[in-house]
Amino acid sequence: MKWSSRRYGGPKSVQKRLLIMLMTVFIPISLLLYFVYSFAEQTLVSKVEEINRIRVEQTASRVQDLLQRIFMATNLFINDKQFIDALEIKEPHDITKNQIYLEAVERLQYAFFLNEKYTVVIQDRSGNEFVSETSRLQVKKQELLQFVHSKHDIIGTDIFHSSQWSIAEFSSEQRFIVFTRLLFKPDTATPKGIATIFIPISYIEQILLSDDTYYEIQDEEAKVLYSTPSSSERSKITRKGDQQISIQLQPADWSLVQLRGTNFLKKQLKWFDFAIYMTMGLIVIIFLINSALVIRTIRKVFYQVRSLSNQLIAHSPVLKISMDSDHHIVELSAVLRQLVHNLNASRENYKQASDEKRKLEMQMLQHQINPHFLLNSLNTIRFIADIRKQPKVSSLLLSLSYLLQQQLYNDGEYWTFREEKAYLEKYIEILRARFGESFQVYIDFEMELMERSLLRMLIQPLVENCFEHAFAGRKSGEIRIRAVRLSLDRLAITITDNGTGIVQTETSQTRKSIGIKNIRERIKLHYGDSAEFSIDSIPHIGVTVTMLIPYSSEVAA
Repeated sequence: MKWSSRRYGGPKSVQKRLLIMLMTVFIPISLLLYFVYSFAEQTLVSKVEEINRIRVEQTASRVQDLLQRIFMATNLFINDKQFIDALEIKEPHDITKNQIYLEAVERLQYAFFLNEKYTVVIQDRSGNEFVSETSRLQVKKQELLQFVHSKHDIIGTDIFHSSQWSIAEFSSEQRFIVFTRLLFKPDTATPKGIATIFIPISYIEQILLSDDTYYEIQDEEAKVLYSTPSSSERSKITRKGDQQISIQLQPADWSLVQLRGTNFLKKQLKWFDFAIYMTMGLIVIIFLINSALVIRTIRKVFYQVRSLSNQLIAHSPVLKISMDSDHHIVELSAVLRQLVHNLNASRENYKQASDEKRKLEMQMLQHQINPHFLLNSLNTIRFIADIRKQPKVSSLLLSLSYLLQQQLYNDGEYWTFREEKAYLEKYIEILRARFGESFQVYIDFEMELMERSLLRMLIQPLVENCFEHAFAGRKSGEIRIRAVRLSLDRLAITITDNGTGIVQTETSQTRKSIGIKNIRERIKLHYGDSAEFSIDSIPHIGVTVTMLIPYSSEVAA
């Protein structure tokens, strides 16, 4: 088979073809590569910034953890009844009072992971002041008190806005995080005093310095409260060109700000740019060398595929492949042959499935006729009973029709307690006609439950068990059905009879019976583990079945 009848036009023809190919193929590819390069660069910068933000968030989380522990430390004072009562003692040198202060302050080391580098200043409403040990901070008590007095007095303010965060600097090497909070009695919210905690800022400094970048802690007005020590990178950062990441440091009203120069990735991307340009040049060379070979191979494969397509259209039983065909073409022919076979098999299976579906639809229509015919027949018999003045027969037929109608046309999983009660009354009327009118059933549902949702026919199998088993051999009996709300999210349904009761072996069999098992599984399936089902039996006295289910706050539709 001849693949091409085109005559070779010499070197100029080849050059012309390559030039046309270069103009029509390579230039768009080059533009596409440049676009991909630009997109890759932007994506890389974006991903690096995303990773950097995650790192900043992790650093901020560690700082927040420290501030949170400082805040929670004051809760130890507020929740300590002896400590709050000690604030009422006006005598400044009372031994018991100072001992309580000292013990409460010492307990704070557990909030700071057994770290003892902190100092607490306690002020009561009488003006008395207590300062814990300060030697570990290498600062004088008088300096701490002067700083505390210089701050705004928060006694008497709203307990929801009764705390302050600040930075105290006594020297270049003595800087502290200061947290001041109003102390109040938890049950009355009455202010009792003020606690001020001093923590060395070196704790935060260690966290920030572990991340090789420049950080600032700013207040609500963007005033810099603390910044990491200057580095060679800091001098290269100008505020107008910064990439700034700011994260709120709860529970303080501070923010952690990271500053990075906008050109910090340019040097790192220089070699990436060089690699991209070299790759584009290499693609040009490879493209020029392999252009002719690729086109020739593509044309050959195209003609082989077209030959296979023509054979498939002609329904050829055997696909003929040239001896020098590519092995992929051979595989393709096998796949196409299998595909044709599968399509024919699928078409036959679809036809059979359609026939089966049509038969099933006819059977379903036939089966639907029987229940409707039975319901219509019952209504006809009830009409005749009314004409013959048989009210009891008419009432029983009406009840039976109601039960059948509910099972045929009501396919929902839930209905209201009111519908459950109506269904039970009709069902009990039929049972009393069967077993005797001396059997009494009392149904008592709380009014607030009447419109709440309940599983359909949940109680009916238990009532049937009472008539079938509890009153076996008896001519009278009593059943009480109650539904009450126990709490905001729980209600109880009890079915109690005065029958023969159940012995131990019968109780275990009852638990395994189909009706009881069905109720247990329905309750577990629809209400989960929050529902309970129990059977209490007293021989010759009776049986009580209790179901505890969640209270539905929604009115059933």
